[in-house]
Amino acid sequence: MRPYTTIKGILEKGATANPDFAYPEQIKTLWNAKDFGPYAKKDLNDVPVSFLYNMDTTGGNSGSPIMNAYGELIGVNFDRAYGATINDYAWNDSYSRSIGVDIRYVLWVASKIDKADFLIKEMGVKF
Repeated sequence: MRPYTTIKGILEKGATANPDFAYPEQIKTLWNAKDFGPYAKKDLNDVPVSFLYNMDTTGGNSGSPIMNAYGELIGVNFDRAYGATINDYAWNDSYSRSIGVDIRYVLWVASKIDKADFLIKEMGVKF
């Protein structure tokens, strides 16, 4: 298993008819057209939606930026794996897994769904 979810995964979950996994039809239309813009992860041939990472997070960290080694914003923290809840008491790299939304998905939604390219340009985002 890869530590990523993708738009394809959104579509697969949505096909279960569980209302918790409903999504705007435009996501499926854009995915079928492979309209990923510069936001695709080449080895996935898809836009990454969320990913696992091994940083120490706790309640209240949702919305915190996730940075790479170069100080670049790569995601936004929103959860941690159930097995990592012990981190509040004892942190260990072998089981610490937090979950973040990939910034490429955030930008893809802003561009393709919300038609907010003007915001991306204003922020100076370059790919």
